[in-house]
Amino acid sequence: MRKRFMAAFVALVLVGNLSAQEREVVDAVMRFIGVDSPEELDAAEVERLEDFLDRPLCINMVSQSRLAASGLLSPYQAASLSDYRARHGNVMSFTELSAVDGFGPDAVRKLRPFISLEYHQVHESVMEPRHDFALKSAYKAAGAPVISDWNYGLKYRLRTDRLMASVGLSRPYSAATPWPASYTVSFSCDFRWGRVVAGDFNARFGQGLALWSGAFMTSLSSPDAFMKKPSGISETFSFTGSSALTGIAGTFSMKRLTLTVLTAVPGIKSARSAPEKIALKPAANLSWRGRFGQVSLSHVMGLSGWNVQGVRIPSMLTSCDAAFCLRGVNVYGEALYDWDYQNIHAVAGTDFRVSEIVRMAALVRYLPTRSEGTAAQHGVALSAAFGTQQNRHAGVLTADVVRYVEPKDKSVPHSIQAKLLGDWKFKVDEHWDIKLRLSERLRTWGYHFRTDLRADVSYVSEPWVLNMRMNALWCVHTGFVSYLEEGRKTSSMSIYLRQGIFLVDDWEDRIYVYERDAPGSFNVPAMYGRGWFAGAVASVRINRTIRLYARASYTGYQFMPREKRKPGKAELKLYILSTF
Repeated sequence: MRKRFMAAFVALVLVGNLSAQEREVVDAVMRFIGVDSPEELDAAEVERLEDFLDRPLCINMVSQSRLAASGLLSPYQAASLSDYRARHGNVMSFTELSAVDGFGPDAVRKLRPFISLEYHQVHESVMEPRHDFALKSAYKAAGAPVISDWNYGLKYRLRTDRLMASVGLSRPYSAATPWPASYTVSFSCDFRWGRVVAGDFNARFGQGLALWSGAFMTSLSSPDAFMKKPSGISETFSFTGSSALTGIAGTFSMKRLTLTVLTAVPGIKSARSAPEKIALKPAANLSWRGRFGQVSLSHVMGLSGWNVQGVRIPSMLTSCDAAFCLRGVNVYGEALYDWDYQNIHAVAGTDFRVSEIVRMAALVRYLPTRSEGTAAQHGVALSAAFGTQQNRHAGVLTADVVRYVEPKDKSVPHSIQAKLLGDWKFKVDEHWDIKLRLSERLRTWGYHFRTDLRADVSYVSEPWVLNMRMNALWCVHTGFVSYLEEGRKTSSMSIYLRQGIFLVDDWEDRIYVYERDAPGSFNVPAMYGRGWFAGAVASVRINRTIRLYARASYTGYQFMPREKRKPGKAELKLYILSTF
């Protein structure tokens, strides 16, 4: 089995006219979300933003509702841009866009990879349907005796100027049958006064206290990550749609008012196997936009297992959120009243520039009861980002302190956790970059200290790329990971080879490492044990409409004692992407 896999591995390397998913994709996503490390990214969010990198949003032609639904702009930015276009016509440059209310040089810099200012050329062909098709499959083998498994995924989307329809399906590893185990279907239609979405969709409002589906980033590694970016309702285009809502939703706008209503049916996809999990989740949001920001009200109900004396009682959440930009200072927050627990949740924050090279942010959280995806907690976070005018030096300092309401360990009176992060980037010259990252996690329970020190060195001299990393972690014992990555990239092809070692004896000392992969397959495995790893990632543009991606990898545990040695594992992935 190993010989066959290694033969396939060598064949991929010798092809040469293949290439990997470009690291620039992940870098653009990191800048937009506000994290300093790819290991902190969410796979679903990367998949969503990759679509805009491949097909940038034409902000001069799409409607206000589609601008907001993209998730690239806040509802206030979408409305402000629509008003600007109505008064002054199309935005002709990114400098002009930075002068629109709600934007600025920093926001435009992060948006540039995902948006386009084109109008006339796009407008001439906008009526023509556009088809996006993606097919992926993977095969892995591990164990002794060798146990093999496979998976696959498919997604297709049809787009016109007003309509969008998509379908996706996938089979994960270890599925009981060869048939798809998950699927997603989405349909949307844009009107002059709003839009309607049916099937699978995401609903993101405020700061996520009352209504937020899809990826929910919790990392606070930079000022850009503090404020969440609500997108209202938006259709899905993914292989699984696992984090989306299923139902129907509509958004209707009139001058400065926007009304969104939706009805989701959680558990409907598993109704055949688990009918007791079916619930009903109606919700509504009313927002008002002013000159400097917006205010909105949300109300969410849930009909599921609530039963009091034979009467079905809905759970209810009501929230008010606001976001304003006053002379370059962003102020935002959301307050929620939980009708079941009869208490208030709140989150509030701000970010602003101290000078041309220093930006700061602060966030306060008061969550007295456990909410979806978040533990009950009281917390405060501070962050400062700095960079020289020549962009030779850049860095981030962040502190996040949380007190958990529910004790993590009954032996200690309070469960308090503090996360400290220091990040520094130095550009040596036009080819060499150095990045140092030190993070510390302090806890009053369990293992009190967890220190993570990382050093990255990169060299770029087109078409060649070289990346090196050394990562040490101290918690229970000492963990260590190091790798070297070489690559060559051109306009039509690129290939990346990576090889490294890991020495991690305890699971608490595990180290996560981002691995290049094909679009729609985001890989951040945990390195645990003692061994080595190697991989090749490649892609080729077959013609104007078709691209092919491939990835082969192997992990061995030869450095572990013979009595504890684990069998190696190998994986091969293929991915076809077509737009026509």
